[in-house]
Amino acid sequence: MGVNRRHFLTNSLAVAAGTLGPGMEGAVKSPHGNSFRLYPYGSVQFQDTRIKAPLTFAHVTDLHLTPDPKEATNKPYRHGIEWWDATFNRPHQVLPTLLAEIRAAGVDFVFFGGDNIDCYDPQIAERLAGLVQDYGLKAYFQSGNHDWESLPIRYVTHQYDASLRSENLRKLCRHWGMPASYYSFELKGIRFVVLDPPYMKVGGSWSGFFDDEQTEWFLKQLQHDGPIVVFHHIPFHPPTLEYRLRTVWGGQLACVADDANGQRVLHAIETSPNILGTLTGHAHIRSEDPLGQTCQFMTAPLSDAQWRYVKISDAPPPKSLRAEGTPDIRAAT
Repeated sequence: MGVNRRHFLTNSLAVAAGTLGPGMEGAVKSPHGNSFRLYPYGSVQFQDTRIKAPLTFAHVTDLHLTPDPKEATNKPYRHGIEWWDATFNRPHQVLPTLLAEIRAAGVDFVFFGGDNIDCYDPQIAERLAGLVQDYGLKAYFQSGNHDWESLPIRYVTHQYDASLRSENLRKLCRHWGMPASYYSFELKGIRFVVLDPPYMKVGGSWSGFFDDEQTEWFLKQLQHDGPIVVFHHIPFHPPTLEYRLRTVWGGQLACVADDANGQRVLHAIETSPNILGTLTGHAHIRSEDPLGQTCQFMTAPLSDAQWRYVKISDAPPPKSLRAEGTPDIRAAT
């Protein structure tokens, strides 16, 4: 099925292992036998011979649906809300068109990869879930570093509050049908692992931190004897991405912390024979970067009308995911 996303290409593509230019055939193979092909417009197809039936999904991230500035409780923050709403390209107006495009692509599900709402607002969280249902889409959700924040934290103090984060994440789990802030699910023999490292400022730098419990849980998830896809809102910082992250964040990396647990999680991803790839967001840019034997796919923000089409199949990647067959012209007979 073709993928029609007229707004997709506005961000540059980072050169990475696995990137193929227009018109090139085949897919990049990892030492473990998995392979993928990256298309110039950002779509990707993974090939794994263990797949019995093809699966497709849309990865969207950083929508940043803002609260209603006209609500009485929001009025003190009205300027900040309206400023961010303009910066994020009026996401409430963008969302219906994007959901229609995703529905037209015929995906099995859509994954909302965090910062879906600009701060915690139960009405906005429910509006997102309701719109997804209205468009007949099956959806899974992940929280980012902003979804749980209160109005004063988001627009004034920017301080981390572990207790409030836990409380609001429990509410978001109810709004969005998440079993927990980090969890896994399986479809067609593929395990999808959803991570949730709290994002906080330590030593002057913002980073995502895995605690011992989540780290051990993640390592057990990798015992799955089949294809695995990992979702993490906060990215890792492979060498091919570091310059761009520092440029975006004013010299900082704003990624997963390079501490003991961060290194354990990263090493497990880099060396796993079953991980097809990881999908991330947060930086509001698009990039594709090697992580050991696999690749980190950073999706540009949905607030800029961008999303990534992903297909997993046992068949070799075609020349195009938008048009069937090839452009070969045959003489009339």
